[in-house]
Amino acid sequence: MLKIRMLKAGNGDCISITTESEFILIDGGTAQSFEDWKEHIIDKTKVINTLIVTHIDNDHVNGIIKLLQHEKCPEILNILFNGAEQFFGKPHEDRATSYLTDRKLQALACELTTPEENIRIGYSEGTSLSYTINTRGLKCNEVVSGEAIYREKLPRFNMGLIKFTIIGPQKSSLDALIKSWKDQLNSKLIKPKIINKTYYEAFDLYASSLTPSPIDYPISNITSRTIKSLASEPFVEDTSPTNMSSLSLLIEHGDKRILCLGDCYSSTVISWLDDNNIQKLKVDAVKISHHGSRSSTSMELLDRLDCSIYMISTNGKSHGHPNLETLARIAETNKSKTTRIITNYRLENIPQWFFKEIQDEYSKVTIEIDDREIEL
Repeated sequence: MLKIRMLKAGNGDCISITTESEFILIDGGTAQSFEDWKEHIIDKTKVINTLIVTHIDNDHVNGIIKLLQHEKCPEILNILFNGAEQFFGKPHEDRATSYLTDRKLQALACELTTPEENIRIGYSEGTSLSYTINTRGLKCNEVVSGEAIYREKLPRFNMGLIKFTIIGPQKSSLDALIKSWKDQLNSKLIKPKIINKTYYEAFDLYASSLTPSPIDYPISNITSRTIKSLASEPFVEDTSPTNMSSLSLLIEHGDKRILCLGDCYSSTVISWLDDNNIQKLKVDAVKISHHGSRSSTSMELLDRLDCSIYMISTNGKSHGHPNLETLARIAETNKSKTTRIITNYRLENIPQWFFKEIQDEYSKVTIEIDDREIEL
């Protein structure tokens, strides 16, 4: 038995995978969404065997911070996360730091923090996921001795009865994120000699700032185009350094396989397929990258997948996700076989003409709205 549940995570991701003996949690959505999904975790499971935080963006991290701060947080055996500690080492709170450097880092953190973020997660009180993990004494990235995880370092590994294959990130993606941060520090004439809590928080906020702020607007106002024409729209790939650094994984249990793509780039998955001489990858389900963004799922990638279930996690209130182009590409690629597109919220703004054309011209494809649980 393998059960996948897309919890209600706002405009983010929070996905649980349950087997007879193991519980995996992937990401935690936004801070405010924790109130919506915590009932499925708190007092429901005593142990999270593996907690995976795909990358440092707010809509994946902040709910996890809330979980770790909760008095009834389950025991967590393993954490997979590339954060400040994996990039820069453990904080040194026992060593004297430069007052001026700390003030500069605090000023940078304030510059990068919106008032809404302060309310949502409490950055003014000091909350970094890396720091929270460290102070709770939790085990992070033990499979690589606490260092950063990337596919060249660790192609695959087992935890219990679950097999994990690392699709991304690549080392070059993590290097690009670190260089971007160091360039930011240099531009502000900040030269810290000690890595501390303030440094962790400033880095987390900087990384989160690299993704544009969410914008609430309808999923689409397109009224006169066809699904085929939408699927044929030119693909322009995402450019966010944090999305490029996202953990993406092939998760296997028995004969079941799930592709969990976080917010990764299509080109990352394609390069992994090419490196492993895989022309077409057969999986039972795919968690589509970046909430169905048009910039994260290409026709080239979909052509390389043999899958009948495509899962999209979003409430539809940021960046127009899921973009109609992505839904159209999935439908067009899978037109001749039974295929389910599943979202975890009721997305009212997908236009009726789109549903009608799916029904009339893509009869083997279904869009299942506000469905959150799949058993394979």
